[in-house]
Amino acid sequence: MFVNLKVRTKLVILTVAAALSMCALGILNMSGMEKSYRQSVSSMKEVLYADYDQQIKGQVENVITLLEKIYAEYMDGAYTEEEAKKLAADLVRELRYGESGYFWIDTCEGDNVVLLGQETEGTNRLETEDSNGYQMIKDIIKNGLQEDGGFTEYYYTKEGSTETYPKRAYSKVFEPWEWVVGTGNYVDELEELAVKNNASVKHIFEVIKGISVGAITVAILLLMGMAFLIVTDITKSLGAVVKQLNCMAEGDYTRDFMKKSAQRRDDFGGLARSMEEMKSAMVTLISQVQKESENISFAAGSVNECVAKLNDDIAGVSAATQELSAGMEETAATTTMADESAGEIHAAVQQIARRSQDGAQGAAEIKGRAEKTNLRIKGAQEKAALLKKEIQQDLETALENAKVIDQIYELSGVIMNVVSQTNLLSLNASIEAARAGEAGRGFAVVAGEIGALAEQSRQTVIKIQEVTQEVTQAVDNLSANARKLLDFVVKDVTSDYEGFLTIGEQYDQDGASVDELMSEFSTIALELSGNMEGIKNSMSDISRAAEEGAEGTTEIAQRASVIAEESAEVLEQVTRTRKSAETLREEIGKFHVNTAGDVQEEA
Repeated sequence: MFVNLKVRTKLVILTVAAALSMCALGILNMSGMEKSYRQSVSSMKEVLYADYDQQIKGQVENVITLLEKIYAEYMDGAYTEEEAKKLAADLVRELRYGESGYFWIDTCEGDNVVLLGQETEGTNRLETEDSNGYQMIKDIIKNGLQEDGGFTEYYYTKEGSTETYPKRAYSKVFEPWEWVVGTGNYVDELEELAVKNNASVKHIFEVIKGISVGAITVAILLLMGMAFLIVTDITKSLGAVVKQLNCMAEGDYTRDFMKKSAQRRDDFGGLARSMEEMKSAMVTLISQVQKESENISFAAGSVNECVAKLNDDIAGVSAATQELSAGMEETAATTTMADESAGEIHAAVQQIARRSQDGAQGAAEIKGRAEKTNLRIKGAQEKAALLKKEIQQDLETALENAKVIDQIYELSGVIMNVVSQTNLLSLNASIEAARAGEAGRGFAVVAGEIGALAEQSRQTVIKIQEVTQEVTQAVDNLSANARKLLDFVVKDVTSDYEGFLTIGEQYDQDGASVDELMSEFSTIALELSGNMEGIKNSMSDISRAAEEGAEGTTEIAQRASVIAEESAEVLEQVTRTRKSAETLREEIGKFHVNTAGDVQEEA
């Protein structure tokens, strides 16, 4: 499809395609940036929601822990069940977190136990709906009955406002009393915060978008302008080339359209200079052909006279070659016998030379292997000594570092003393809380937690001491095994390497002796082989020359008669050549060339 289009049209199509490609790339780039911005906002929302979920879940679990403490005291007989439930409800009702975080408690049947002391407490709110008619209490209780609790989303009216906003709650059941504890808050601020945190990204996107549009527009305009200049320049240069080729096709070599183009330094300048050189070569060729056609006509006449003399000489050559052929046949028979004897001697000498070369090569390989063996043994010996030194240094460093274990053991003893003191303080706090009665109940819960923490710390210290003892024993075993390894390297490995090194040196000396002996033998055999090769080649050459001479003289005699016949044909061909030369001169005359170099320059 593009073959028949003009160069200008092809370049315009290429420019338009490049501009469209730039537009497409710009659109794809802005689309990718828009997608990245949306993903950034989505990722920020996910992070904020995850932090929020973790926060409200942790708060509910803290309340569950408080209820478990009160329930444990009830089981110990400190309260009746009603007193324990009332104490728990009062404490949860007063608990707060953050700016407006609070808790509520419902039974599994939907009876409200705690809700900021409002009138709703004591009533059943299982059928309560949000602004969209969604019965969220049912799902709050249902999700709270799951093994790890659950989250519930619904819409609710903010205090002091008439509009509804999204709210997300977490609930979990306290199984002994079948209380579902929950908390939550409005999450519309999380959406706004995610957008706000990505406002800078949005601004950067808008700026880059504007810059990209402007840059693409400027680039397209520059591309179109440059394309116009390039297309104009190319079509003008091609036009001059076409004009020059048309003149040359018509046989007119006097006009020059490439003078200006030849001064350029680009591809068109190179093309113009090449065409100038081609035109100059064609002018030279045409002039030379004109001269040579005249020379051919003159030479054809001379050849005609020479062929006549040649026929007379051929008869004498034929008689002389027959006598020479008989003598060459006798010489060929004698040299053939001598050549066979030289061939047998040469084969024997070559066999000796090959065997000696194989022996020399084997000796060299033996010596090479001995040298490599010595180098490897020395390298291994040095590596063994270095390894022994590194192992000894690392062992001393490891044993020095192992002393830290003793410090860990001493510190664990100190921690055990602190744990004992903490247990004593926890016991005293519990006694004081019991004396304080109702006012000290909260303090009693804290004292119980401190006691449990102290007991857990004591168990941890015991485990640390056990692990420390095991590590100490392992370090002792490592030290003993490492010392055994060092003794083995010093006594056994080092002595073995010295023995290997002595054997390798002797092996190297023997290989050198054999190599020297076989090298001398190989040199002598090669010299003898070379001499016999020269003799054999000389005899072969003489034999071949004699045979070829006999064949050549016979063939000369045969060809002499053929030459006599062909000389007549040569005369006929010479006549034809003279006619062709005349025809060539007429055809060359159709070309117009300037012999003085005054070429007519065209614009």
